[in-house]
Amino acid sequence: MPLFLVFVWVALASLPASEIPHDKRPAVTESISEGDLSSPTFQIVPHGKRLRYRLDGLDPDWTEDRDEMNLVARFVNQSGDDIERVAFSVTRKNPGWDHKDPDQRFALRREVITTPPDATAVQIIITSSGSPQAIGTYTVKDLSITASGQGGSRVLMKNGMKPEWDQPGWNRSGTRPSMALENPDLPGELSLVDTDLSAHADWACPALPFSGAQLTLEWRESYNIGSGGLKSITYDRLPPGNYHFQAQDLDLFGNPDGPITTLNWVVPRPAWQTWWFWLLCLLAIALVIFFITRSAVQRRVRRAVRHTRLIENERLRIAMDLHDDIGTRLSQISLIGSHARMKTSDPKGKASFEQITKLTGELAGGLSETVWMLSPKNNDLESLIGFLCRLTSELCRIGQVRCRIDAGPVDEDIPITREFRHHFVLSVKEALNNALKHSQGNEIGLEIKLKDRQLSVTVRDDGIGFDSSKPQHGNGLESLRQRMLDLKGHFSVKSQKSGGVHILLIAPLKQEQY
Repeated sequence: MPLFLVFVWVALASLPASEIPHDKRPAVTESISEGDLSSPTFQIVPHGKRLRYRLDGLDPDWTEDRDEMNLVARFVNQSGDDIERVAFSVTRKNPGWDHKDPDQRFALRREVITTPPDATAVQIIITSSGSPQAIGTYTVKDLSITASGQGGSRVLMKNGMKPEWDQPGWNRSGTRPSMALENPDLPGELSLVDTDLSAHADWACPALPFSGAQLTLEWRESYNIGSGGLKSITYDRLPPGNYHFQAQDLDLFGNPDGPITTLNWVVPRPAWQTWWFWLLCLLAIALVIFFITRSAVQRRVRRAVRHTRLIENERLRIAMDLHDDIGTRLSQISLIGSHARMKTSDPKGKASFEQITKLTGELAGGLSETVWMLSPKNNDLESLIGFLCRLTSELCRIGQVRCRIDAGPVDEDIPITREFRHHFVLSVKEALNNALKHSQGNEIGLEIKLKDRQLSVTVRDDGIGFDSSKPQHGNGLESLRQRMLDLKGHFSVKSQKSGGVHILLIAPLKQEQY
C-alpha cells in the first residue's frame, strides 16, 4: 500500500467520533411542484461522507455528484501581488486508483504554462477547496518545475524540493490545515485528506523566483474525490411508469457503506395514454355514429311515411273519383238500358238491351271491387274478412249455388299490407271462380281462421273433383301457388274421395314493407 494511504487511515482514525460515518440509511424525502408527479425533486440527507443515488427504471447506473481539487500555479509580480492563477483540476478518481501495483496507482501529468509578462515568481498550491462539498483524497508526488526562455532552462523544483533547500519548504494552510497530511515522504509526496464539508486544506510552497517565458510542470498524482452534504435531485418530465429512487452512503474512498434507502415513485399515465380513455373515445365515436345513423334512418322513414301518405291519399282520391263518376255513369247506362228494354217490342232489341244491362251490372260490381282494393281505409284484417265474405256471397248468388261461410270474429285491430290484401283477394276470387266453373257442385263453402298470427282461408265445393294423378293444365292453380309464395305462405289443393275439392291458402299476417 502506498505510504499516503497509510496516512489517510491514520487521519480517519484521528477524526472526532461525530465525523466518523455510521451504519445508517440516508434519509430521502420527495416533493413535487404544482402537482406534477412527472417532475419530482428528491431531498437526500446522507449519514456518510459521500453519496450515490439512482432512479431505478430510468438510470442504468449509480450517479455520484462530481467535485474537484486543484493544483494551482500562482504568479506574483515583484511587489508580491497576484497577477494570475492557473489551476489544474482533478475529479472523481484516477484510472489507476484500484490497481494492485502501487506504482501504477499514480498517473503522470505534464503541463506547460506561458508565464504572464510581469510575473517574477510562482507559488504552487495544492488545495482541496474545489467547493465546500468536495471531500476525498488528493496526492501529488515527484513534483518538478522547469523554467525556460531565451537564456535556456533552469530547474526551479525537483521531487518537491528546491535545489537550494536543505529541508522541505512546504507549509500547511487553509481553514483546516490538519487535513494536509505530514508523511515521512514529504515533500516528495504531498497528500490531502478532506473529510470536512465546511473546511479545506492546502499545501503551499514559498514563491519561486524565475525568469523565462514558459514553465513546465511535471508530477504524478493519485486522487479519489466526491461530493458530500445534502443533495437535491430533480427529474424533469419522467415518462409514465413505476420508479424506485435509491440512495446509499459511501465512505471516503467511494465504497458502499451501509444499506440502500429506497423510495418508490409512480408517474401515472396521462388520460390519453390509458386504455379506458381510448375505450371511452371508441364509445363516443360509436354513439356519434349511432345517433347520426339513427337520424338518417329517421329522416328516410319520415320521407317514406310522407311518400306513403301521398300515395294513399292519391289512391283514396282515385277510388272516390271512380265511385262517384264512373259508378254514377254505369248506373245511368243500366237504367237507360232497362228503360229501352221495356219500351222496345223487338225481341232482338230486348235481348241486346238486357245484355247491356247485365254487362253494366257486372262492370259496376268489378268497379266496386277495384274501389275497395284501392282505398287505404281497408288496410286491416277485419275489412279483408268482411270483403271476402261479401265477395263469396255475391259470386255464389250470381252462380246460383248455395253458399256456406264460416268466419270467426276479429277481436283486435290488426293492420295488413296492401300487397297482402291484394294477393289474398285475387287468390280467393280465383278459387271461387274455379269452383263455380268446374266443380258442377251445388254448394261452395268459405272457412276463414286466424291462428298464431297466420290467416288461413279454405274454399271447398261438393262437386265432381279431379284426378290428382293426372297433370293439371291451366294457369289458375300455379297463379295461386305463386301468390302465396310472394306472401311467404303456403298453398295446397286436394280432391276429396267423397267428392269436391278443398283449396287451402295460408300466409303470415306480418309482412315486410318497403
